[in-house]
Amino acid sequence: MPSFWLRLTYGTVETVVALVLVALGGLIINEAVHLGWGWGEQGPQPGFFPFTLAIIMTIAALGVLLKSWTTPDRQPFFEVQQEVVDLLKVGFPIFAAIVLLRWGGLYITSGLYLAFFMAWYGKFRWYEAIAGGIALPAVLWFVLRHGFNIAMPMSVFYRSGILPF
Repeated sequence: MPSFWLRLTYGTVETVVALVLVALGGLIINEAVHLGWGWGEQGPQPGFFPFTLAIIMTIAALGVLLKSWTTPDRQPFFEVQQEVVDLLKVGFPIFAAIVLLRWGGLYITSGLYLAFFMAWYGKFRWYEAIAGGIALPAVLWFVLRHGFNIAMPMSVFYRSGILPF
């Protein structure tokens, strides 16, 4: 008897993803309306671009939902159990990075994520993984913070004055 994961079909996965995107689109539209989604005297209000992108995303997701309901694809999403394991190998580190983002900020989190993923999944040597984990956040920090003056989520070390990011 195949496991739950091997019984999933493309149609089921399309439907679930489309429903999640419709719900997310509704949430973003609601927040954008609270921010102001129109055009003000000085240009677009804060919610204008999120509102526009959420409308496009929601319409596209509704189209996928309609397609998945009218012509369901009954092919299995996973052919063998190893595909599920591979998906989880990618998914768990992403989930951990999202959780860590609140405390580690963008730069530390992306460095740790990259170094871990390079060493574990990519089978890089430890010193190559550490170099990548330092180089990417350094370039991101320099380009985003100093090049474009874009403030990204900062770590608890920044908030306490220990690190510049």
